[in-house]
Amino acid sequence: MASKKSRRWRSRLDEGHALRMEIGDVARAAAAPGWSRLTVRRAQVGAYALTTVTCDGREIAAAGMDEPFQRLRELSYKADAGTWFTCELAFSPGSRGYTGRVCSAAAPFEDVPAPAALAELTTFPREEPPGWLLAALPTAPPIGLPTTYGDHYDRWAAHHGDGRPPPPIDGELAYVPATTMTARTFHHDQESGHHSLYLMERTDEPEAGYFTVSRYEDAYWIGRHSMHSTNTGVRSITLDGALLRLELTPEAADGLATETAFEVRLDLPPENIGRLRAVLPGMLRPVTQGPELIGF
Repeated sequence: MASKKSRRWRSRLDEGHALRMEIGDVARAAAAPGWSRLTVRRAQVGAYALTTVTCDGREIAAAGMDEPFQRLRELSYKADAGTWFTCELAFSPGSRGYTGRVCSAAAPFEDVPAPAALAELTTFPREEPPGWLLAALPTAPPIGLPTTYGDHYDRWAAHHGDGRPPPPIDGELAYVPATTMTARTFHHDQESGHHSLYLMERTDEPEAGYFTVSRYEDAYWIGRHSMHSTNTGVRSITLDGALLRLELTPEAADGLATETAFEVRLDLPPENIGRLRAVLPGMLRPVTQGPELIGF
């Protein structure tokens, strides 16, 4: 099963995050304008599931969440530990972030249908099922089916030494998109038709943050550290004194792990800001459907 917004993710964790973002977009689309608090609660055992969306204390209808929640349960599965039964997500206006929690122990319903309990332990086997789940079974605990949820991620991680865990099945969830960074170094490269511009926090720390713009022929690419990137959806780039401001579509912001407005504070000598003012338009104006350039 795959999300409608599926793509080549690097890990279970990355795809799981993307699914929570997709759920948030569905909830936002269902909410009336001017909302201030939006929550989504998914409860599921086997195929028996209930999704409750609450906007400012009032329950609203929102279709289209069954598939991403089911896939999220699959990606979160841990061998012999199972997956979560409840997932709660909260969203705030004007932000791409979210908070929430998941739980793999407490009963999500007062009464769990016997077929749902049987299906749960067949498709998500666990060594120590909670008592309420065992009590709901119509027979002895079933023999679990072999699971392959996210196996391609696990093989890739083993080959590349990527030790990131799957999405959690218990505990808190939080995503806080970046809103700003400070650039203290500037570098520009041009070779064989490739143009690249780098703004970096520090040059002496490999893990320091950076912001980069690249162009080849009529295509552009914008990236941040930790391999966050987008090649579309940058609405505008504004240079306002010592501040570089990007306005992004929600999809581009998610690709960069930022809010839809992101700022780069330019702690640079005036001559480097002048170079940036000259170089960036030359890179991006030839681009088809490139961002609007303001203040250059």
